[in-house]
Amino acid sequence: MKFTDVHKHAPQAVQNLSGQLLGLAAGSWQMLQEHPAVTQEVAKDPFTGEAQTQAATAELLILLLHACDRVASATFLAALPAQTASVLRHSFMAALVGVALPAFARIACPGEETEEQEETRADLLHLYNGRATQYGFFALGAANSPEGNDPLLKLAGIRLAEALDCAGNAQVIAHGVEVVMSSLAALREQLPLKQTIAQLIAGGTVEIEG
Repeated sequence: MKFTDVHKHAPQAVQNLSGQLLGLAAGSWQMLQEHPAVTQEVAKDPFTGEAQTQAATAELLILLLHACDRVASATFLAALPAQTASVLRHSFMAALVGVALPAFARIACPGEETEEQEETRADLLHLYNGRATQYGFFALGAANSPEGNDPLLKLAGIRLAEALDCAGNAQVIAHGVEVVMSSLAALREQLPLKQTIAQLIAGGTVEIEG
């Protein structure tokens, strides 16, 4: 998957969805940091607060992208022959990720030179691929864990706590799970994910380089 000129080739509906995912991730971070435990962690060191903010927001964006992949995969497979569904799902996610991650890098690191931006984008893509592998082991809505949370949601809460450099903070993890649940509900109810997928099924292709 390449980032080169992706924004020029992705369908407008995918670009619009990408922008709304960025907004939802930023809004979810605002919700996350309202908890006193998170506020305390970020305030511990003024020199690392911005990095923690960007890391946690990136985790939220990546989770939302992963959720989009799950919904798209199931929907394409239900509506199309398996091979066509697989190709369309890959193209859709290549377009969505290829627009969202570079846009996030530009927002998070506006002062970086072009070469640094490319490195940041590559780091984000590496993180996305790693998280997709980890999250892929768990079914969303699976049976609760002994702690009472969906395993996928619990893992996402743990990753958020790690991004804030407080991996063992149970309060941050629990609040992270709540924020993730709210984010996924907003993705399902407020963002045009299903409409975008329907447009792509009707069109049959997603034109994207990479």
